[in-house]
Amino acid sequence: MKVRNFFFNLALPGILLFVSGCQPIVVTTASSMPETSTATFQSLTTTFVKTEAPTPSATPDPTVDPADVQLQILYQSSLKYLAETDDQSWQVAKSLQYAPLGGYPSNMCGPLAVSILKDAGILGSAVDLHDFWLLDPLVDDALLKTVFSSDAFEWLHNDQPINEIDFTKFSLKAGDMVYIYSGYQGDYSHVLTVTRVDELGRAYSVTNNYTTIGTTEGFVILEYLLYDPAQPGKGIFYDWTDPANRQLGLTGFGGMDVWRPLHLPYYSDGAP
Repeated sequence: MKVRNFFFNLALPGILLFVSGCQPIVVTTASSMPETSTATFQSLTTTFVKTEAPTPSATPDPTVDPADVQLQILYQSSLKYLAETDDQSWQVAKSLQYAPLGGYPSNMCGPLAVSILKDAGILGSAVDLHDFWLLDPLVDDALLKTVFSSDAFEWLHNDQPINEIDFTKFSLKAGDMVYIYSGYQGDYSHVLTVTRVDELGRAYSVTNNYTTIGTTEGFVILEYLLYDPAQPGKGIFYDWTDPANRQLGLTGFGGMDVWRPLHLPYYSDGAP
C-alpha cells in the first residue's frame, strides 16, 4: 500500500489547503469539518447529461454479447455515484473511505474512477482506492504496472492538449481509465473512467466537478459528455481548456494517459 504524507495533525484544529489531483479546495480538520466545502475559485457552468438507470429486461437474452453485458454493468455501476448537490458529493466521497475523514469531493477523482472499474469487475476487489488518491503516473509507475498489467491492459498516451486531439483517430472507449495532465497552463490533473460511448461515438464519464447548475453551487458528480467526434468544441474537455475559464482552474494542456482492457469481457477476479 502506498503511504501518503499529510501536512496536518488530525488532533489539532485549523484550516488546510489541499492542492488536489482534481481541483483545489479548502477544507477543515475533523474538529471543525463543515457540512459543505468552500471552493477557492468560482464554479464552471457546463452541460451535463441527465441520466436515469435503464429498466433491466425480465428475461436475459442468450444472444447478448458478453462484452456488452459488462459494458452495461459498467454504466449502471457508475450511476450509483451520481450526486446532484454538494452535500451528496460529500457523502459519496466519504463513503469511498480512501482518506482521513473518508474523502473529499475536490480530490476524489482517482478513487471514484477506480471504484467504478472495480464495481464492473475490470479491476480486482483487492485494489486499494487510497493508492489512487492524488495519483501521479510519474511517481506511481510501479503501482500502475501492477494494477494495469500489460497482459491485460493496453497503455496509450497522447501529448496533445485534450481540446486539440482528433477523437475520430484517437477515440476513447468505455472501460478506459484516463489520466488528464494539467500541463504548464493548467492548475490541476484529473482522473476519470469512460463509462459509456454512444452509437455516434460520443464519450461520457461519471466524474466529479465543481459547478453551478440551476440553484446548485459546489461539487457534483454527474454524467458529462467528454467530447463529440462530429462536433469538435462540444464537451467538458473543451470547457476545461477554455482560457475564458482561467479563474475556475484549467486542465488538460499536457495530454492524457489511457489504460484500456485488451479485451472485454474482462473480469480481474474471474467471471462472476
